[in-house]
Formats: sequence, C-alpha cells, structure tokens
Amino acid sequence: MSIFSRQAHNPISWFHPKGIYRVLQRIKYRLPNVGGSLFLTFTVDPSKFGSREEGFRNARDHLRQVFYRLRNGVEWLGKTYKVDSPYCVKVEFHANGWAHFHVVFLTRRYLPGELVKCLWGLGRTDVRRISDGKFRYLLKYVSKGGGLPEWVLSLKRIRIWQTTQGFHRVTEAGPETDKLESEKGECAPVKRRIHRTIGERIEKWKKSALLQIGDEYHQIALSAPFADLLALLVLPIALECRYQGDGRVTINDVLQLVPWIQ
Repeated sequence: MSIFSRQAHNPISWFHPKGIYRVLQRIKYRLPNVGGSLFLTFTVDPSKFGSREEGFRNARDHLRQVFYRLRNGVEWLGKTYKVDSPYCVKVEFHANGWAHFHVVFLTRRYLPGELVKCLWGLGRTDVRRISDGKFRYLLKYVSKGGGLPEWVLSLKRIRIWQTTQGFHRVTEAGPETDKLESEKGECAPVKRRIHRTIGERIEKWKKSALLQIGDEYHQIALSAPFADLLALLVLPIALECRYQGDGRVTINDVLQLVPWIQ
C-alpha cells in the first residue's frame, strides 16, 4: 500500500502562508481589472492610541466615516469631490503590529491628497493610481514582517478583505470560487465550527497533514508540527528513497505512520 503524506494541510485562510493562495484562487475569477483605479492607503499613528487593537478598531470605524463623506461629496478649496464607486478594503499589519488599510475605488476620478489627509486625520495617507499587477501583489500578504501580531492571534475573527456591491465581476464560477472544496475537487462535508482563536487555528494547522490513500484524501492530526517531524525523520526517509519532494513522503507500511499521528 502506498500512502502519500503531503506537507501541510493548507486551509483556505488569509492567515496561512500557503492557504492565502487558496483564498485568492477562490476570488480571482471575480476580481476586476483595476489598472488606473484610485488607490488610497491609510496608516495609523501609534501616538494617538493606547494599543494596537484600539488603533485598529478606531481606524476601521473612522474609515467608514471617510467613505460616507466621499459618497456624499466633500467641499474642498471651492470644488466638490465625490467618490461613490464600488471599492475594496485590504487590511495589512506592519512588523510593529500596527494596522494599515489599502483601498481601491473602481474609478479614475481625481482626489486631492491633502483632502484625503484632512479627512483621515489618524496618520499618514497616500493617494495614487494602481496597476492591476500591483493590486494582485498586495493581496498576497497580510503581514510582511514575519508572523501576525499577538493581539490579532488572540482574536477569533477579523475582516482582512472587504468589498462593496458591484466591485466583483459577474462571471462563471472558477475552481473553489463559491465552495469549500476537498483536494479531489468535490464539495467537502459541512463540519460544526469550533470557535478557536486565530492563533489556536494556526497551531492546529501546523500539526495537520494530508494523507492520500489511493484516490482518497484524509486530513490527520499529528503529534507535532509537520515541519518538525519531517526534519526529525528526514534522514531515514531519504535513505529509503521515500521522499517525493514538496513535503510528500511515501509510506509503504502503516506502522511508519505511528511517529506522525497524534
């Protein structure tokens, strides 16, 4: 019997370094071409808040007020500036744990940088045009400075990506667009949700692997993180020519699974 253990059960999640690509796989067929669209960035000044979480929550709420004012038109230096186009918001975290917000409006309208800075008032702002390539790039990261901040890990849920009505293209469903799918492409059974924190979910994913037995796939819980077990067993696996690359290991004897399974 040949059993393949594929490294890392990769969940569909913004908080997993590989799982984030599965998120993008789900939505990429509906993403518009944003080349030339209005691109705004809002950062948070740490001196204005007592904690990173407080800064995030206040900034998120204030951002809604900024959008509301832009939808209704803002007078600035004798002119009225109005932006009521569909938009998306992507949250990212600096290495120091403070959040910033990327916003793409599906419009080519001009918006003065000083006006945006005045409306925001909580830190630095940036106003420019974005290319579609840059847009796809910024979707690949939630934190570029390493792991997620501790305050984020302690949460059960946080919205990393939001869009308004009309932002997504109307198109036929692509792979993983509207369904949570298994590795075979079939709709996975619905499971009862366990309300873990983000940090707890990340630790659970580290101690998970995907087994292939014939054409069937099974997610299993491991006794330790997959990377640690693979490092520990890499020599005998290599000597027996059982390593297939890309974290895949051939198991010829069920007893070989004992050191792996919890």
